[in-house]
Amino acid sequence: MRDLLLAGIVGGLVLAALARPHIGLLGYVWVSLMAPHRLTFGFAQEGPWAMLLFVVTLARWLASTERKLPLWGPLSTLLLLFGLHAVLSTSRALAPELAAEKLEALLKILLALYLTTALIDRPERLRLLVWVVTFSIAFYGIKGGLFVLATAGSYQVLGPSPSLMADNNGIALALVMVLPLVHHLYETSRPFWLRLLLVGAGGLTVLAVLGTWSRGGLLALLAMAAVLWWRSKAKLPLALLGGAAALALALVMPDAWYAKMGTIDEYEVDASAQLRFTAWAYATDVALAHPWFGGGFRVFVLNQIRHGAGGHSDYLNAHSIYFEVLGELGFVGLGLFLAILLGAFLTAGRLMRLERDRPDLHDLARLGAAIQVSLVGYAVGGALLNMALFELFYHLLAILIVADRLARTAPAPAAAATAEPVLDRRELARRLLAGTWRGNEPEKAAGRA
Repeated sequence: MRDLLLAGIVGGLVLAALARPHIGLLGYVWVSLMAPHRLTFGFAQEGPWAMLLFVVTLARWLASTERKLPLWGPLSTLLLLFGLHAVLSTSRALAPELAAEKLEALLKILLALYLTTALIDRPERLRLLVWVVTFSIAFYGIKGGLFVLATAGSYQVLGPSPSLMADNNGIALALVMVLPLVHHLYETSRPFWLRLLLVGAGGLTVLAVLGTWSRGGLLALLAMAAVLWWRSKAKLPLALLGGAAALALALVMPDAWYAKMGTIDEYEVDASAQLRFTAWAYATDVALAHPWFGGGFRVFVLNQIRHGAGGHSDYLNAHSIYFEVLGELGFVGLGLFLAILLGAFLTAGRLMRLERDRPDLHDLARLGAAIQVSLVGYAVGGALLNMALFELFYHLLAILIVADRLARTAPAPAAAATAEPVLDRRELARRLLAGTWRGNEPEKAAGRA
């Protein structure tokens, strides 16, 4: 049943894409982020649904009168340089076949990003994109939060498999990053019932993050909460609300959860932390040996390690977006990646400042604020995860590029009508007697002096 439902939805999106290419793009974003086919049990599981939507959308876009050039600016340029550097790095990769696969994934992500900036060229389309991106991930937050309530937090919340969100750490980071977008939609939505639903979705998503039992997810969540508290004008009420939330959490999560979260500061004796340090040392060694281009994508498969005296041989992933890029693309690649992060943070900050001088751009300003907090979550949570090519991050970059261009090109609001001067009593009496109050003097008849 699920397979047929998904096939029907994708079929409808394909037909819609033939009429309106941006609908096909939104469908592609939904499938690529949420991976709904991973929730089916039959033929739909391995179907190339995202590729189908992307190819149809691309072909229809090329044949349409829609804008053909992507929006260009500092962020777009940095992303292009990052992609070109990755191509050069792959040409020298130490694991060439596997490197080519990951390069293909990056190029698909960048092509989708540039297509997004070409098709999402007006505020209403941007609003739809934000909704699609948000609830493609928040779906798992709502589902996971209900699961935590039903099981009293005794089992881990996991994401769709296979995907970068499959394990508890991956889905935790995704949910953390999408929480500010849920809050943004709450801020900029008008109907009371919709705002109420968004509050519920946000609360369940927070619960789902905690239910992943991910220490990295908890750190990212706390970092974002600190940023939101610092920006808030109501710091005391927000602190009291946080205390109430912590008390409610104590009634839901089991003791084992607290025991695991309590090991965050015990990295000296934590085996998982020690393996991360080993992987980071390997990435540094590779970058020092190949400083310009690194070892190429998937170089970490050469980082063999034996687990225990009689354990099996395996390799360690980077377990950090920073060391992942450092080992695979060298110091130049890491510099470009950090420049993209910084550029996105500054672009979001520029959008935030719009609110002071352009109240008419309130929604774009609040969107910038939300994405900036999401970037904080990605920067903190990603420090412990192998997710440098996480599609959600690049969709947020596309949203920022579009929002920035819309803000730059938005027409200035019409000047307010000049206020009528205050009349003294004599002038007021004269106008009332003459019947010319508010300047309604009778027009002179045509042809008369």
